[in-house]
Amino acid sequence: FFNVVSIGIGSIIGAGIFALLGQVIMISQRFTYASFLIAGVAAMFSGYSYAKLSSRYPSSGGLTDFFHHAFSNRWLSGGLTILYMLTSAVSISMMAKSFGIYAAHLFHNGDNVFIINISAVVLITAMAFLNMLGTEDSGKTETFLVALKLFILVFLFILSLVFYDRAFTAALPAPELKSFLGGIGVTFFAFAGYGVITNAAGDVQNPQKTIPAAIYTTLLAVIALYCSLAFVVLHFTDISELYAHPNVAVAIAAQKLFGKVGFVLVYLTIFIAYATGINATYFSIFRISRALSLDKELPAFYHEKFWRFGTKGNLFTTLIIILATILFDFNAIVNLSSGAFLVCYLAVFTAAWRLRREINANRVLLMTGFLFMAFIFAAFLYNIFF
Repeated sequence: FFNVVSIGIGSIIGAGIFALLGQVIMISQRFTYASFLIAGVAAMFSGYSYAKLSSRYPSSGGLTDFFHHAFSNRWLSGGLTILYMLTSAVSISMMAKSFGIYAAHLFHNGDNVFIINISAVVLITAMAFLNMLGTEDSGKTETFLVALKLFILVFLFILSLVFYDRAFTAALPAPELKSFLGGIGVTFFAFAGYGVITNAAGDVQNPQKTIPAAIYTTLLAVIALYCSLAFVVLHFTDISELYAHPNVAVAIAAQKLFGKVGFVLVYLTIFIAYATGINATYFSIFRISRALSLDKELPAFYHEKFWRFGTKGNLFTTLIIILATILFDFNAIVNLSSGAFLVCYLAVFTAAWRLRREINANRVLLMTGFLFMAFIFAAFLYNIFF
């Protein structure tokens, strides 16, 4: 159970906490805590659909298997799987770009586009080739790394309470309603990653109980963690610094509390978080693309050998990710990732609805969750385009 929870927490905090906390604060401003709570509730509804599907169809395929069970049209199920794969690829671009921003800030060149992009490209390339080597992930190592990340982040929160007499409240204004509601889509993206828990359904005992419990435990833990770290940033980061460097908010707050030692420690945590997050996402993408290629839903070069366990398709995907990372700025990548993930999670709700009798799901919960997610998606699009 704890290994499965560690996979979920590791995936979420690798993709969300360092990259998006500052973005969420800038969008939600005074209502930051409310934004995390609302997005967390939406994630819990979505988690319910995942839990029901994985309990009925426990396998390592996760979301891709759900689509194949729910939609008899092969092209529809394959198309949704490809969309999920592309969404995951964009999330790699987002994580790498964010890592580049942190790297540039570390070298006191926060606005240096060259350092940002070269750092991102190095990480993207290194993790891609690591996956092509075929090295198997160690469950114990992953659990240790997640525990290390959590320890440092929780310690940061505890330290903020110890030194609360030094704290101040950032005088952030209330956001416009349009911006706040639209920003919840970005906040929800900070929770993306819990779906990987379903990939462990085929490998755990009693998945009907273990997987749902792991999903809900993971989401509750992450909601608490996000609100705790938002507290740290809002009380130990000057508003001018927050506006100037929103994408490295956690590092700035850590430096205020820990000094230079803590600053380096948090950067070590950041590197571990991004490396493990990107590595796990690559593992999923490479696996899915090869399976789709063998089913003739992707070109044959996606299963033709390139190097070691890597395929020509893996190389092509990596090059596309690198190109997107260089061409698009961070905010554009975040918006693209957020929108694409919302579509994928709406598709999971649809799959759960179509299979509601087989998975014994509550229709009211499914419909409420779907409408809630659809509203978040509509507000997200309205905020971007209008």
